[in-house]
Amino acid sequence: MTNTLVDVPVGREQIARPAHAPRQARGRRGHPDTATPWREAKTVLVARSTGPRQVVTVPRLVVPIGETQLAFGVSSQSAEADQFAHDSRVIVQPGDWRGNPALGSHQRQGQAQLVTAGTLLPYVRSEIDAKYRWRIPLVRFVRRLVQRDALDGDVVVLVTVREPSPVPAVPS
Repeated sequence: MTNTLVDVPVGREQIARPAHAPRQARGRRGHPDTATPWREAKTVLVARSTGPRQVVTVPRLVVPIGETQLAFGVSSQSAEADQFAHDSRVIVQPGDWRGNPALGSHQRQGQAQLVTAGTLLPYVRSEIDAKYRWRIPLVRFVRRLVQRDALDGDVVVLVTVREPSPVPAVPS
């Protein structure tokens, strides 16, 4: 089974959510509080399964999409894109600029989907360019050295982050 999308609406009000879900309290600059850790993270650590008992964690430059989604680019020719097409499970965690877990951050489970065409691709590219300004040319240079002819970020990985369920209080 392939987890590939062709297009996803990118307007904040167009992101699907249950009709009964209450609006989130607003954080800095009017952004929802649930998106704040992802918006303020320097990187996000993305862990994915590469085989039995094998997990690879890669720091990624990401942008939040709506309240519970993250997006980042990968090459369609990469092994990572192929792995996401077959196994959509990921674990994400806000990180610092070095790619280490941010102090006080927690891991969250998520589902990854590959977006191969549509309005989300240019939107994610422009948002990443705006958020990470000076780091983008450096990242692209390093990728070209490593991957040679691989296309850079021609596919977007859209991760839907599951918020942890509250722990029930234990009666005394």
